Amino acid sequence: MTLGAGFDSNLYYSSSRENSSIRQVPEGYIEPSLKLSTPNPAMWDLNGSAAVGWRQYLSSEETVASQSGLAANLGASLTWNPRGVFSLRLSENFVRTNEAPSYESADSVNRIFNRAGAMLGFHPGGRVLESYLSYDFSLYRHNLYEELDRSTHHVGWKGHWSFLPKTALVAKADYRRINYVSAYQGGPSGDVVSPEGRLRNANSTPLRLTGGLRGLLTQRITLGLQAGYGWGFYEANSGPDFKGLLVQAEASYQFGPVELDSRIRAGYQRDFTDSTLGNYYTYHRALVGFQQGLVGGRLRLGLEADAQMRDYADLGVRQVVTQDNVITLPENVSDLLVGVLGETSFEIRKGWDLGLSYRFVSNFTEDIIEVEGLGENSVRDYQRHHVVLSTTLTY
Repeated sequence: MTLGAGFDSNLYYSSSRENSSIRQVPEGYIEPSLKLSTPNPAMWDLNGSAAVGWRQYLSSEETVASQSGLAANLGASLTWNPRGVFSLRLSENFVRTNEAPSYESADSVNRIFNRAGAMLGFHPGGRVLESYLSYDFSLYRHNLYEELDRSTHHVGWKGHWSFLPKTALVAKADYRRINYVSAYQGGPSGDVVSPEGRLRNANSTPLRLTGGLRGLLTQRITLGLQAGYGWGFYEANSGPDFKGLLVQAEASYQFGPVELDSRIRAGYQRDFTDSTLGNYYTYHRALVGFQQGLVGGRLRLGLEADAQMRDYADLGVRQVVTQDNVITLPENVSDLLVGVLGETSFEIRKGWDLGLSYRFVSNFTEDIIEVEGLGENSVRDYQRHHVVLSTTLTY
């Protein structure tokens, strides 16, 4: 059971150029949770977890207080023969979010994610060679923008060859089939933009092929480096498509007593992902982090900073005309997202922990999507500070 109280400096992710819509609000939340696992599994390994929480925003403004709501994360897995040459894992995961939208509103954002899948493993004696083939089916539902609802078929393969005890060559293949329920974001026909001015939802079958190295260079230094190529395979006549280099690199150095797992780390990633604006965006993400255990591991300190540069694909459309508005898109849309997370936790006694966290997130973009008519301009830069004090009781 976790109880928490905090303060959010910018509930709606509003720009400083929109001072009238910036809302600062204290909050409280309660989250009971349950975890089940099989001790010393042999032929069968069953695991499950459930967390359901309520977050309450403390404000006299009805639109702010109405952002309060329920979030849930439920998951379970069953593995057959986890220590044998062959294994089979079945899994199910359900997530419901409760979030404030990026504009002032009485309606909170509730996203539903549900994923069910199976994974077949082949790992002969010693697990020097491991190979896994998986399939997952996912559903995404949005309570406010139903035209963004979609389903995803996901087939994946990954292989490891441990040529040293804790160092391995790795290879991955990732294929997805993403299908939107609605062909358009509100419009019935057209190519990139419908006659009513709505953007098209572009189905896709992205493929990623990567390989590299992961493991220990020394007893203290861990390195991971993977690279490969990716293709978006967006459906014909839907606008821009992606193909290009994919990179993921990470390194860490462990210091102090091994049992405290104190380390510094750094990482970099280049990839692409689906977007409701421009089919997709590419991104470069860099991060550095620090974690340390003190007082025999009872006190944990953590700090992480990351920066992400996003470039949205150009649809080749500068203006969209709808029934109520004329929307002007900038020639180039990009984001510079910067985040800082600081965390500390202390074990007061066995089963009772106290935690304090601070998160800063910001988008330093200057791009504005201009709206003439009944709507308002989309000013996309913001800064947000979020502080939470929590206590967790475990039985």
